[in-house]
Amino acid sequence: MAKPIPSQCPDCGAVEIHVAKVSPTDHDRGEGWATRAACTACEEYVEWFD
Repeated sequence: MAKPIPSQCPDCGAVEIHVAKVSPTDHDRGEGWATRAACTACEEYVEWFD
């Protein structure tokens, strides 16, 4: 089962989570599109989802 994208930052608790689909040419996680979630409040939390 896939891990859900959090609705708030697990590090600081802020709800400013930016979620983006990243093309294969812009990451090194394989040949498919990947999803990146990052907190724009603390900038500590960054996680990739496949």
